[in-house]
Amino acid sequence: MEKRTLRSSSRLAAAAAAANKGNNPEHNDKNTDEGTEGDATSGAAEAAEGVESAIVAGDLKRKSQYKANMMPKTSKEAVNKRVKEDAQLRKQRREELVSSKRFKRSKDQTEQSSGGDEEVELGKDQLDSVQALLKSEKRAEKVQALKTVSDYLTIHSGSRALQALVSSKDFVTNLEGLLTGSDAEEQLLAASVVTNMAAGGSPELCEAALNTAPHLIQFLDSQNLALVDQSAWALGNIAADGPKFRDRLKDNGVLGPLIKLLESKDLNLVQTACFALSNLARGEGAQQEALVKAGLLKPLLHHLRVDTEPAVISEAAWVVVYLTSGPENVSTQLLEHRLIPLLVGPLKDFLDQKALAIPLVRALGNIASGPDNNTSALINEPGFLSAMLQFIQSDCRPVKKESLWLMSNITADHTGTDLVKVIEAGFIPVFSQIASHQNFDIRKEAAYSLINLASHGPDYAKALPHRELLPGFLDFMRTKDHELISLGLRYVQLLLNSGIQDAPALLSEMNGVDALEAVILSDDRDQHRLASLLMDTFFGENNHGSRVPTPIPGTPDPSGVSTNHPASGNGPHGASSLSLSSSDLSSLPPQYLKRASMSAV
Repeated sequence: MEKRTLRSSSRLAAAAAAANKGNNPEHNDKNTDEGTEGDATSGAAEAAEGVESAIVAGDLKRKSQYKANMMPKTSKEAVNKRVKEDAQLRKQRREELVSSKRFKRSKDQTEQSSGGDEEVELGKDQLDSVQALLKSEKRAEKVQALKTVSDYLTIHSGSRALQALVSSKDFVTNLEGLLTGSDAEEQLLAASVVTNMAAGGSPELCEAALNTAPHLIQFLDSQNLALVDQSAWALGNIAADGPKFRDRLKDNGVLGPLIKLLESKDLNLVQTACFALSNLARGEGAQQEALVKAGLLKPLLHHLRVDTEPAVISEAAWVVVYLTSGPENVSTQLLEHRLIPLLVGPLKDFLDQKALAIPLVRALGNIASGPDNNTSALINEPGFLSAMLQFIQSDCRPVKKESLWLMSNITADHTGTDLVKVIEAGFIPVFSQIASHQNFDIRKEAAYSLINLASHGPDYAKALPHRELLPGFLDFMRTKDHELISLGLRYVQLLLNSGIQDAPALLSEMNGVDALEAVILSDDRDQHRLASLLMDTFFGENNHGSRVPTPIPGTPDPSGVSTNHPASGNGPHGASSLSLSSSDLSSLPPQYLKRASMSAV
């Protein structure tokens, strides 16, 4: 069964989520320090409001381009395609996030910045003054210098002069001296500066911030909760900068102290610890097994089991997202700890939480992208289908898109009795409405589910409202996007071979023949061949002048006779599920479009 990859910006706009009101579906890329300590809960709620705009901007940009990407024929091709898309999205998210962080500012600076003044490049005199104050023997001057640098990093993050100063060996040495000192306020402010350094996105700043990591890790055992929280936050930002930084932190022993923070009674601290841990679990080569061996599962799942605060559950779920996108044995251990009920249980309380619901949905999607027994367990989990029926209708666009991706993997399940439950829950009318009336990228997600359902046999295909759906799929065929064209062709293929007698007439009535002829002119070999085969089969003439409805490779045979790849199960109306008739299945796209999660890449 082919797996369909998730359009992943691992956390679509991670850093910003804990950041400003900003763009945080990737939620764990970067966070910059803002407000007072203990502001994490309100910050996460504010961040959720802005996630949608960031993802919408990126998706609209992608939609306007519609590059000619062929529909993947193997899971490896699908993964490679999604990796490339993810890299592009991440670059865009990083640029957006740099200008929309949560910063810790002095009261005066907050009032000044609220006026909306344009950023002014820092002068050499200003930076020299700050550097001199940091070396001052007067405590008040050093404190003011730290606050000023922290503010500068938020407001003038693009200043090359500032980046050169803060990443210099002299500055980092001064910073480390303050971190190793005995003044609690200076330590806290220095950690705040490191947090904002690591959030800036500059390689030089991130490298400089990494040099302070041993001191920050040591602070995780401090009795000063504000310092602990700030240090964990800074470490999370450092880990988000890539595998090199993530692995260095692990080598310095960050896992044990961070996991221990999950036992804290302070929920703000728990959130920050989850933020850092999810960045340590994210990405290629993240070695999620190391987190499991360090004892992560028990305290992490405890918070999913007992906490009621949405922001805490959401942060814990982000850790689960990256664990379930790792090695199969890690997912297996999580499922053995009854992960599915822990994720499904809170869903009803997240219907109005918008972007805070994204990690719950994505973690469930990662589970659904696995073996069919995972899909079956989800379908049969009380409350799952009813919740997802509402999530795919969410007014939060990222949540809607993630939920539709999840359901596309649910409908790729081979078990007929389980699919009947999906149909009986009322998904077909909702899928149909979305596939016909939304933007192309959202319609595409619903289209996968409809095609997956129809691919299980003629009885399933006949359950779809084709008169309502066909115009939308013909629109797909008229675009310049190869994936959309392939989806449109697949739908037409399933419709014509479903045994519905008036299917060819319906296609002709809606100018479907013209759409097929346009695809025949395509440079894509598979699309050209399939469109030609459909035209010759259903709209050509035999020796007696009548149409010849012969089976099309890769499509359920209306006769019910299988020549290859038998599949069994029950149809939506109690009939046996029909098998594939295939003369050259290897050269066509896979029957079931199950898409694997790319959260780890």
